[in-house]
Amino acid sequence: MIKTKITILSLLLALLAGCAAPESSSRAVPEGETYKFTDSAGREVTLPRNIERIAPSGPLAQIVLYTLSPDKMAGWAVNFTDRQREYIDGKYADLPVFGNLYGDTLSLESIMVSRAQVVIDIGETMRTVNEDMDTIQEKTGLPAIFVHMDMDSMASAYRTLGEITGETEQARKIAEYIEKAQAEIRQKVASIPAADRLKVYYGQDEGLTAIVKGTIHADVIDIVGGVNVAEVEETVRGGASEISMEQLMLWNPDVVLFAPGSIYSSVAARPEWAGIRAIGNRRYFEVPDGPYNWMGRPPSINRLLGVKWLANLLYPDVFQYDMIEETREFYKLFYHSDVTEEQVRALLANSTYRQ
Repeated sequence: MIKTKITILSLLLALLAGCAAPESSSRAVPEGETYKFTDSAGREVTLPRNIERIAPSGPLAQIVLYTLSPDKMAGWAVNFTDRQREYIDGKYADLPVFGNLYGDTLSLESIMVSRAQVVIDIGETMRTVNEDMDTIQEKTGLPAIFVHMDMDSMASAYRTLGEITGETEQARKIAEYIEKAQAEIRQKVASIPAADRLKVYYGQDEGLTAIVKGTIHADVIDIVGGVNVAEVEETVRGGASEISMEQLMLWNPDVVLFAPGSIYSSVAARPEWAGIRAIGNRRYFEVPDGPYNWMGRPPSINRLLGVKWLANLLYPDVFQYDMIEETREFYKLFYHSDVTEEQVRALLANSTYRQ
């Protein structure tokens, strides 16, 4: 539920703020300089042509908008952890936190006080998206739009967002990176015979919470030509299912991936896992995490680098990536961060083959 309780004081602050020019820009939006935009939900919304202050609806929107226009962020949906702050410029890290629309914590009052000009929701199309965007508009008086983004539409979504925000050059660079990477992956995956494709299991927590095939949190496995063995019904929120060790032994995957924060570091000493071929062969890995999980959670642009990492891990003869250089290039373009080789090696410490 969106928080709609607005105090008289906050309303006055919002009204006064709306009369002032945004601190982040010397340009003012001329009165009446607007246009009609049809969002991905089919809603026609009036937007200012010159947008300088943006409020994200949730974590996915936060990530995408930061990669595109960090100087135009009026605030965040969720705060950054200490780990994430290693990759986020300090001048942005302490902006106000508005809350998460789909986590039932979004404060419209905070958005109004921030002097944001627009609220942007990005991601998969939720059943309630029209109602949610309309509610935000009605309660705040601000335009609220939804832009659909999944792996297939990521490049086009960036181009759309570039036009909305005025950051067309950064959007072009990102879209071209995405299109080049995806074309290369598709071409090389097509060359891998079905008989040579590796069976992969991806688990979280104590290892027996499987990330289910066909969900947004596991699609990186399919994209790179792996065979996700967890072709089962989703029983746990977030694209997962609880399984038994007997089931995992029947699947007997070639490679096991563990989510960050799971049993990766202790699994080799657990006798119940000794019968899993991938564990005995030391072909188990922890998904890199920084500033976000490279496979998902949240399932956003971080998956692009996750695709290159996993493709290189599963099929090194086909995907001959230098993951240190790939990671540094990605972080520079998307996170505006000049990561060092030492930082990259730390990110990949549990995510490459052991001798």
